[in-house]
Amino acid sequence: MQKALMVLTFGMLMAGCTKKAVVNSSHSSHGSSSSYQYSVDLTKVDNDKLDVTLISPKITTDEITFRLPKTVPGTYSTDDYGRYLSDFKAFDAKGNQLTANKLDVNSYTIKDAKKLHKISYKIDDTWDSPEIKGTKIFEPTGSDIVANKEYSINTHCFFGYFDGMKQVPYQVTFTKPSGFYGSTSLVAKNSNATTDVFETENYMNLVDAPILYTQPDTTVLKIGGADILVSVYSPNNKATSKEIAANINMLLEAQKEYLGGKLPIKKYAFLIVLSDNPNLTSYGALEHSYSSFYYLPEATSKDLAQTVKDVASHEFFHIVTPLSIHSEEIGNFDYNDPKMSKHLWMYEGLTEYAAGHMQAKYGLIDLPKYLDMLRQKITTMKSMKDALPFTEMSANVLDKYKNQYMNVYNKGALIGLCLDIKLRQLSGGKYGTQTLMQDLAKTYGKDQSFKDDELFDKITSLTFPEIRQFFATYVEGKDPLPLTDILQSVGIEYLPEATVKQASLGGISIGFNQKTNRLKITSINNINEFGKQMGYKADDELVSVNGEAMEMMKIQSIMTEFGSKTKEGEIVTVEVARKNADGKEEIVKLSAPAILVEAKQKNVLKLAENPTAEQLKLRNAWLKP
Repeated sequence: MQKALMVLTFGMLMAGCTKKAVVNSSHSSHGSSSSYQYSVDLTKVDNDKLDVTLISPKITTDEITFRLPKTVPGTYSTDDYGRYLSDFKAFDAKGNQLTANKLDVNSYTIKDAKKLHKISYKIDDTWDSPEIKGTKIFEPTGSDIVANKEYSINTHCFFGYFDGMKQVPYQVTFTKPSGFYGSTSLVAKNSNATTDVFETENYMNLVDAPILYTQPDTTVLKIGGADILVSVYSPNNKATSKEIAANINMLLEAQKEYLGGKLPIKKYAFLIVLSDNPNLTSYGALEHSYSSFYYLPEATSKDLAQTVKDVASHEFFHIVTPLSIHSEEIGNFDYNDPKMSKHLWMYEGLTEYAAGHMQAKYGLIDLPKYLDMLRQKITTMKSMKDALPFTEMSANVLDKYKNQYMNVYNKGALIGLCLDIKLRQLSGGKYGTQTLMQDLAKTYGKDQSFKDDELFDKITSLTFPEIRQFFATYVEGKDPLPLTDILQSVGIEYLPEATVKQASLGGISIGFNQKTNRLKITSINNINEFGKQMGYKADDELVSVNGEAMEMMKIQSIMTEFGSKTKEGEIVTVEVARKNADGKEEIVKLSAPAILVEAKQKNVLKLAENPTAEQLKLRNAWLKP
């Protein structure tokens, strides 16, 4: 999962013991079968709620517990999806109601379960239910119900399971509005103008497949032997699937090459919902084995381009892990009493590293931009508990260390960086994390889990003895990553602090107006000469800088590039929104020659002025296709 949050600066910081039940493979006298048979009518929305009906598989115990998940793979958070379930009822084949007691927020215990035929309940959406108490669910892991417009269905939000019966097959039938299409990685068993029927082998496969129902805006790309579905919902038609597919086509081609020339899948779905919510403060995506679900601010395809590339490249790489490489904790996930793996450095960290490394290696971003990506990760890592062993954080990320989770995208990625370059050092440039992940996928695969305590030894047996000490020291241990030595080996200087010359925006103090989603000048008390020439005023809101719209997702990259690439004396143009004498907002264009100022900067990365032949050889092995 990749998540981003808006903060008041230039930056964006981007599973109980189960009671066994026996499944009868034959149909019972009261109509129950050997599978879960769910049905949902999307045309009947009542106050953002949908009725869910389940024809139960045959139960052979006197009591059974039905559950919605407490958490699901990829979220690393406790979300309690049962909060959004109401009016739970259980019936026998004659329509008589059975006794059902609420066990906890996610669970219901049903008496006389051998008689159970049908369950019914209502499900509210998570995006638009402020009346439901508890921690807000990150949108890509939740659900949205907007009658006759858009139904974002993360299946774990709607459908549950009986204790001991997650391996039973599922059949889910949706009745849909006229003209609607259900975008998903699943292939419908039956589909017509009003109904879709999907089947999965078990609960895990159902939860692994979100569905987006809208009027269709879809494009299919053929890449690496796979059909890549891009489905977009843009409420104001600012972006289209064709445009976004064109934008990520080169990215996916590069990822195919990065993964060895072909993809380990037949179909994949990008499900993208763009939001016009003016108060949006978080966005991102949730990965699945064969799809990923996105919730992003609505903007044009052009303005979304780099954000979509960054997020999509991360989520798409999850087709490697956890699809082909996963621990027992993930392979047999307990949705209501989850045990977390120690290896978030691989699941999320190495995935995040590959997402950036691939773009640099195949020329989708230049080296300065890649180094700035790494610099931002180092800076964020240093602001967190860097001495906390990463394996310990991973195993306890749901509770004790949940406030350290975002470090998986920072220190986790930097662990990947160091491991990759270390492997290339030991192999003379011939073996890195790309090859390692391919070897691990061959060793394990979709249906075989690794034991958490054995992964480091397995990696060592596939690579070099020195790698075991690397893991012991920097991943299981408390030592800081050897960034100086690792980066020096590829001719890159790492300076924990340095004085640099960069373009000034004017010495103004900046805040953020959540109502307008714009940066706002909160004070001009320390304004410098450039700011005075620009004519800034307090309460001005930044609209664009040198023609680049200050969209929420682009602020950090715009400001970073402005500071590092603007030359002394170059004319800078800034558009601000300013209130006139009548209190009406006007767009005012300000301009002045750029002034470079000296500033202390932390975690500076720069290319060595006179790299050795050995450093250049290793850098090329690391960054050249």
